[in-house]
Amino acid sequence: MLPRRHILDVWEFVKDEKELLSMASVTLAIDAVKFMDTKEKKDHLVEALELNEFICYMFPMKRPGNRSLLFHVISDLIGLLMYGVPKKTRHSLEIIETVNYSEKSMRVYPVIEVWNSLKEHIYTKKHGPMSIIDGFIKKIKIEMDVIDNYPFVEDLFYESKKAIKDWLPSFSRYYDKKSKTIWNAYERWWDVWHCKADKDTILSAMVERLCIQAETEYDIRLDREDVFSSIKLDKEGNSRENNHFSHWYKEGVNLLLKI
Repeated sequence: MLPRRHILDVWEFVKDEKELLSMASVTLAIDAVKFMDTKEKKDHLVEALELNEFICYMFPMKRPGNRSLLFHVISDLIGLLMYGVPKKTRHSLEIIETVNYSEKSMRVYPVIEVWNSLKEHIYTKKHGPMSIIDGFIKKIKIEMDVIDNYPFVEDLFYESKKAIKDWLPSFSRYYDKKSKTIWNAYERWWDVWHCKADKDTILSAMVERLCIQAETEYDIRLDREDVFSSIKLDKEGNSRENNHFSHWYKEGVNLLLKI
């Protein structure tokens, strides 16, 4: 999912302001670290789970703040189930039932139990590139609803740029990189999302990235103005989509916490 929704993911289960900021920062950072190296070294979901366990073992004082990485995984999995699997993340589904997360059996690992349970309820096979592109549009609609109706999320997003410093030792040890390298990667990623910019600027940037991806990966040209207007003017539809996602996301996390 997109960054502002990931912050809302944490807020769904954490209301303490200090804890919320810390957990929001680390859940954003797992996406931002991709900017350290453009070559994908491992599946993103595997990386989030392994980083979570690494922090638990090496930095026990950070627990339970890093459980937001589990929230991140659940959110991404539900996004794949609901909105389809783009080419660059197709391997996430292909290996999710065969990768041995942290040397645990996939049949008993809690995240996989959540995946299997939700798959029965919300997964529908997507047909063709346009269904994937429609899924991206729905994610952008969710992001815009968060901006419209949860203004505190933008404040947390802004503050995360400083709060991420508390997590730099953990990330530095895990990736064997200097803290400055990780910090610089976070800054580059953070700038892409135009935090605290006006709504039109934020939406325009997301639509532009979608149009580029649609053309380069699927050879489909979208009308930028039409996509922009369809999202901007459909505030009610944006809210419905966000509420629909929230329902299944909370179902997933509640199930995870019970296992």
